[in-house]
Amino acid sequence: MNVPRTPRVSLVVPVYNAMPYLEQTLASVAQQTIGMDAFEIVAVDDGSTDGSGEVLDRWAEKYPWRMKVIHQEASGGPSRPRNVGLDHAEGTYVFFLDGDDCLGPEALERLVAMAEKNDSDVVLAKLVGVGRRVPKQVFAKNVDKADLSKGDIYYTLMPFKLFRRGLLEKHGLRFPEHMRISEDQHFVARAYLHSKVISVVGDYTCYYVVKRGDDGNITADGIDLDVSLRQAAEMVEMVTGMTEPGPLRDHLVCRHVRVEMLRRFDARFVAADEAERAALVELARPYAQQWVTPAVLAKLSVAERLVAHCLREGLVEELADVVAWDLAGRPGKARVRDGRVYAAPPFPSADSAEYERLCDITAVTVGASPRRWVDRLAWKGTVLELSGYAYVDQVDTDDLTTDVVLRDARGGREFSVRAEQVPSPHLTVSRGKETYDYGRACFRAVVDLATVADGGALPNGDWRISLRCTAQGVSAEGGLGAALGGRISRRADEHALSLPGPGKQLRTGRVGPRGGELVLRLKAAPSALSAYAVSIGWKAARVVRARVDWQ
Repeated sequence: MNVPRTPRVSLVVPVYNAMPYLEQTLASVAQQTIGMDAFEIVAVDDGSTDGSGEVLDRWAEKYPWRMKVIHQEASGGPSRPRNVGLDHAEGTYVFFLDGDDCLGPEALERLVAMAEKNDSDVVLAKLVGVGRRVPKQVFAKNVDKADLSKGDIYYTLMPFKLFRRGLLEKHGLRFPEHMRISEDQHFVARAYLHSKVISVVGDYTCYYVVKRGDDGNITADGIDLDVSLRQAAEMVEMVTGMTEPGPLRDHLVCRHVRVEMLRRFDARFVAADEAERAALVELARPYAQQWVTPAVLAKLSVAERLVAHCLREGLVEELADVVAWDLAGRPGKARVRDGRVYAAPPFPSADSAEYERLCDITAVTVGASPRRWVDRLAWKGTVLELSGYAYVDQVDTDDLTTDVVLRDARGGREFSVRAEQVPSPHLTVSRGKETYDYGRACFRAVVDLATVADGGALPNGDWRISLRCTAQGVSAEGGLGAALGGRISRRADEHALSLPGPGKQLRTGRVGPRGGELVLRLKAAPSALSAYAVSIGWKAARVVRARVDWQ
């Protein structure tokens, strides 16, 4: 058999008592569409006593040109066998596969293709949990070149990724063997920070993370707060040592603050007795004071900010109240002051110095607003009529105003029309345990293209149509491409218009969703016949033309 001298991928497989899952794992490897000649398997038997080592040996006899098996004494964790596997790997890329998980048939082919397309150093493989929770948002789509300082890339520190082996060897990257769990965080984080290009395969399930029925996964065991914080401290020290002050460092540290500290204060903390609560707060307090800088605090949700504040200040009972409030769905209607929106937690009080700093949810509210829907979109001569509802999330509609905004797709010009608010007593929305009454959220708008441009006709071009809502000084704007009712056609039919101007130029208007936006395209008609044909049909237009002197 003609085998390439250097395999494209080295599959490093640490194995410890992985039966019967190991058979499935190896079968998924043999099914790879990239072909057995394109990769090697470096399996490290970490002192298995259930026959896993013998299974690996039989596979090595079957594929001697592409499988290496190393037997060693049990090390107590995956770091040592992964490092040994790396030492024996020869491929251009390395992929870590646990002995109880499985690959999708096209996994290696797609991962290598993504790496070669973008010259990637690391490629994230889409994960699916089998009885286990795994990150999802990061795999929403393919990403050629991801930004480590934004989004969820750094929240995915599991090692099931494709790594360029040259990068690992250049920087001497290995798994820390002193850690029983979370060792993969150190390895993956350093690989991320040394990488020039990080990519994501999100359109194909590459890797199935399996929860073993015998709870044999090492990460299935519980972990106490002290261990979590000490391991997080190592990560924060490493991250701050490898980055400069700024958005990237803040984003990375924020991940460890959230996952290893703040999220540990949950229902178990509320259920603990007073002495245990106090001990836990004192344990976390110095870490919170060191890690939660103003920049990190600004990245947190309102509940996370409150937890962090309580930890920094050593507020035990207040923390229990905040956690209970968060677990209950954050009851209490939002408050609006001076154009800002605030949550209503049990702590701090609304008249305290900390309230506005910790409880401001304006950005979140505006980001989710306006809530909107268009149920009618119709032409009447030069007039475009719209109706539906729109409102600012968590803000009463007593003084609500709604504007239809036309914005030039090329930027610059913008025109707006104030809509008529229509009573909507039926429109109530439940948010957690609170019900909001948006009694003036419905609207009707009449947009006359003959006068909308400051009294003149709208110029030709592509115009994005959006809604801008303002209530109690809070303003939010959103497009309409995904907010069209089921009875509105997604097909952008043209409409003939005669607008003021030199010779009352005949034009055609087309309104419809495009690229997630609702777009009005206005252009000159090449002829009167074509202008009216779009409205009454070509056959009828030709009949009219035969009887009328178009000159």
